[in-house]
Amino acid sequence: MTKPKTNTTILYRIENPNIAPNPNGVTSHQDHVGQWFSSNPEYVVGYLRKSTQTFGVDVKLVDGAQLLRAEVPTDRVEDFAASKHPIAGNMDIESDNYLIPRDGSVAVEVIPLDEIIVDLRGRLGYYNVIKEAKKRVLARIGLRHMED
Repeated sequence: MTKPKTNTTILYRIENPNIAPNPNGVTSHQDHVGQWFSSNPEYVVGYLRKSTQTFGVDVKLVDGAQLLRAEVPTDRVEDFAASKHPIAGNMDIESDNYLIPRDGSVAVEVIPLDEIIVDLRGRLGYYNVIKEAKKRVLARIGLRHMED
């Protein structure tokens, strides 16, 4: 993991490119798939279970979960606020949601998560297991889990 530059803000996202997105227009939109980031890593790790398995009738474990870390100049962070976007601004979003383009204009570091949580996968529905997984992911990026 790279050390943040001075005067930058780190934004995070957890995703799995091996799980097809299902934009619903309320909390996600086809035009913004893969662009939702948050400044709150505690919030982001809440998506850990969703990025390691499918749900519904065809539930299965899926390799490829990853944490994305975008480093944005602090004076430009508000330019990426989802609330300012014409489509996202009318959606059900959090106040610290940002849309980071995935076109290479913003540097995004990819941190694979499979090795970090391999022994926990398939059990992330249990409170103590997801708590441990979140703790491991946050430790990987140099942060302490708030529930400790």
